[in-house]
Amino acid sequence: MSGPLPSILNPVTVPASWVYRIVVNRRNRRFDRGIGVAQVGIPVISVGNLTTGGTGKTPMVQWIVERLLDAGRSPAICLRGYGARDGQAGDEQLIYEGALPGTPVLVGPDRVRVLSSHVAEAPTTDCAVLDDGFQHRWIDRDLDLVLIDASRPLQDQGLLPAGHLREPLSSLSRAGAVIMTHASRFDDEIAAMVEHWHGSRPIAWTDHQWTTVQVHAEGKQIAQRINWLSGKRVVTRLGVGHADAVHAQIRAAGATVAADMPAADHAPFSRSELSSLAAMAEGTDGILMTQKDWVKARAMAELLGDHPVIVPDLRLRFVQGQAELLERIEAITSHLGGNG
Repeated sequence: MSGPLPSILNPVTVPASWVYRIVVNRRNRRFDRGIGVAQVGIPVISVGNLTTGGTGKTPMVQWIVERLLDAGRSPAICLRGYGARDGQAGDEQLIYEGALPGTPVLVGPDRVRVLSSHVAEAPTTDCAVLDDGFQHRWIDRDLDLVLIDASRPLQDQGLLPAGHLREPLSSLSRAGAVIMTHASRFDDEIAAMVEHWHGSRPIAWTDHQWTTVQVHAEGKQIAQRINWLSGKRVVTRLGVGHADAVHAQIRAAGATVAADMPAADHAPFSRSELSSLAAMAEGTDGILMTQKDWVKARAMAELLGDHPVIVPDLRLRFVQGQAELLERIEAITSHLGGNG
């Protein structure tokens, strides 16, 4: 069983996880009774997970919002804003604002207040999507979607701080539906595990694919096919929840990671860090980072010198279950006005 802290600390982290379980169970029992749960006056879809990041919530939220817009709805996105500092926008907010112009992106730890205030001031907003909302139970939701990374089986993980689980597996029973991510195919063993804890098999199986890469160099941005990476040597700085998955995609594209600068999920960039990254990139073909990192680094891109910055375009791909998931989403908003 691996966790966020070194295994040498297991004599401390394992007992701490027992205490954590008691606290989480007590908290959930309170919410199960409806204590502290508020309605915000519009349908709410929550996208969350059981683990500490890396399941692909951002692409899923974006996909859901795009489908709501296609149906003539007027959604808002509501998130806590992890990694934001000094009043600046965080990576997720910047990604949503860039990918979904015109869609309100509401940020704040008190999401009941933030969303309720927005609905009162903007009555055209007729539904909301919570980013990372499974544990944020203060807002009542009409559909609770939980994402599980198929490449990191939940049964092999423990509770924080000994493992990466935010809640016990039994919490899956309150999810409206489970979606597998990083899944290139259906897996009957995983499906049976989900059915055991959730009561039903996953509604959908998805994967994340790099469609193209954006190469930023000499003040220009050029889109290249994925095979452009073949034979390239890159350095990486990945402030994401599951950096190993990105490294695997780099290798699958035929590139080599010459050096990596470790970073925590949502970690902002410092000027010294970017200068060090530029030094690491000497003699390589460029610096590869995710869109999540680039939206924070680009304001100080001059510190990277003349090294190309390579940013993959990530898109969600459904292996199966897209129609079933869309049907569940449409059922939540079917009474609203619009074109759907």
